Amino acid sequence: MKSPLQQRLPIWPWISLLLLLVLRLAWLNAYTLNSDEAQHAHVSWAWTQGLLPYRYVFDNHGPLFGWLHSPLLKLLDDRPDVLTWLRLAMQFWYVLALGAAGWMARRLYGWRVALVVVLIAGLFPRFFIVSGQFRTDDMWMALWLAGLAFVVGVPPRAWRFFMTGLLVGCALSVSQKTLVLIATTLASVVVLRLLLPTGAPRANLRCWMSAVIGLLLVPAVFLVWLAMHGVLGEAWYGLVLYNLGGAAKRHAAQQLLWFLLLGSAALVLAIREVRRRSLGEFDWTVFFAMQGGLYLLLIWFIWPLITKQDFLPVLPTLVLAVGGWASHWSWLSLRPRLRSALLLAILGVELVTVVAYAPPWQDELAAQRDELALVLRYTDKTDTVMDPKGDTIFRMRPYYPVLESLAMHRLRKGLMADTIVDELVSHGTMVVVPRRLPYASTRFVIENYVPAGREVWVAGHMFSEPDAEQVIEVAVPGNYVITDGYRLLGGSVDSGPMADRWHLDRGTHHVKIAGGTPVAMVWAQAFDRGWRPVSLREQGD
Repeated sequence: MKSPLQQRLPIWPWISLLLLLVLRLAWLNAYTLNSDEAQHAHVSWAWTQGLLPYRYVFDNHGPLFGWLHSPLLKLLDDRPDVLTWLRLAMQFWYVLALGAAGWMARRLYGWRVALVVVLIAGLFPRFFIVSGQFRTDDMWMALWLAGLAFVVGVPPRAWRFFMTGLLVGCALSVSQKTLVLIATTLASVVVLRLLLPTGAPRANLRCWMSAVIGLLLVPAVFLVWLAMHGVLGEAWYGLVLYNLGGAAKRHAAQQLLWFLLLGSAALVLAIREVRRRSLGEFDWTVFFAMQGGLYLLLIWFIWPLITKQDFLPVLPTLVLAVGGWASHWSWLSLRPRLRSALLLAILGVELVTVVAYAPPWQDELAAQRDELALVLRYTDKTDTVMDPKGDTIFRMRPYYPVLESLAMHRLRKGLMADTIVDELVSHGTMVVVPRRLPYASTRFVIENYVPAGREVWVAGHMFSEPDAEQVIEVAVPGNYVITDGYRLLGGSVDSGPMADRWHLDRGTHHVKIAGGTPVAMVWAQAFDRGWRPVSLREQGD
């Protein structure tokens, strides 16, 4: 005799969910590589080194994500394949987000609709790919959805509202975009609550106060911690001032007008739908549609910088709203075969789109692993490496700001000084990954560094002529050697004693080679660890 659980939920839904998780694992290295992944990993690594966030490493996100994932970075220290393992860890947030969406759908519409919501939302191309990357937004959207799941479809209780507030507060400690979610949610709740008939269940003041207490708890803990460590001012700049001073929305007045018009239309449609349905209780289906719609409109028309990850927290709830409406379509409920065929068609289109956008047989992390392995090979933990956003993860950067979209905008407009060259010189930075560098900094790297493979450059010069006597202009002080491409060459620098390696200060130096054909001068540590011009040519071939 079957148990009640087996009678309610047959085996095939579990198989479907298992296949979805298998797909996630099959795509671990196939998700499109995003520069944010290395940046977040670098911030988490900084926690393991005892480096204060916002002071020693730039971050414009809340501190919870970096702190929580720092044990992983400590465990994976100096591993070139670190991003694969970090992406694997993100599957927890993926499961939590879909579990919360399914939990809400099951309460509202039953397990069949819940399964459809989980499968369609979980395989939705943008959600599937972006949530597979190592980024703060994965944890952010999972905490938000888990918070909603405590109050959706159940009688209001103070402890439920506290848990919702606590999880939303955790989400706020990950990303400031939570404020946009809170604003659109409160607007939707106020409107729908005003439409409730007399006698319908309502959350009382105790519930709302519990939610506020939960909301403030975790941010308050971090606020006190930052103040105790004297980085509150730096955190305020990274979390607020930096983001507010970013790129402005083009045609802001026109965009605001569109937002007001479309937002008003969404409000009217929501009110009409609530009155038409007349459920006699809070209409969660309309709530999810209205909140998700307002959030999308606000991001599209008001938010200054739109990214793919901004949409993660509302994609499952919008699917949930559509699934709720579809569950009441009589023409569909009376045709089980049509329902199954429609679901398979939707999932098939989603899967084909995912494969077309990110083929699972392509390793998107291969180049990143090779680049990171090269940097780890040439450098020690005490060495600084100049990269755009912390791409080398396990090495400190000499330049505090990250070269992301807002910083690039500031540099182009002259709103932020390009001091990269000064930082390279003052920190004695011998390795550079010159992506996204401004023009002047790129020119400096080309003149004072040599390619070491991939996009990694090490301090040095390639000689234009193989003369025994060379005049060298050194811009980055450090230990250098001269090579014929295979071995070290001895000689004298500035009429000094014979040697095969020298510490060269900044300035002009006269080199006289005792024997051999000089090809290049290069950072001694890179040569000792395998840098050769001939190996570089072989790599290019």
